Amino acid sequence: MEFNLSVDLLAVAESVLAGWVDASADKMDSAADHLVDAVRREDALNYGEPPEWTMPTRQDLGDILLLAGRFGDAERAFHEDLHHFPKNGWSLHGLSRSLRAQGKSEEAAAVETELEQAWANADVSVMNPGAERPED
Repeated sequence: MEFNLSVDLLAVAESVLAGWVDASADKMDSAADHLVDAVRREDALNYGEPPEWTMPTRQDLGDILLLAGRFGDAERAFHEDLHHFPKNGWSLHGLSRSLRAQGKSEEAAAVETELEQAWANADVSVMNPGAERPED
């Protein structure tokens, strides 16, 4: 790798994978712990452009926390990701979901407006990532 040791990148991957494996076994506390570790490991990487770890681990953490019903914690994870990656559509989508789950409808609507703007020129749907967006 150009900026980081491969072993450091693989450690991020290992923590993300362990988190999702635990989540699939309904071990949500352990899954969240693995993703917190992945975030810590990602944050310790040397920055490069483009980044050598391209999938923000806070998004995975937020998704795991949503699955665990820890909506306030998920909200914080997505907010933190947006601090690092402003206007990121995936994090805006996760933030909207976490806000709606907490009954924060007005805040969620505002985030959804941001999401529409951020996603305006995307060629896939955030709601169904494998599907192409219909032509306007």
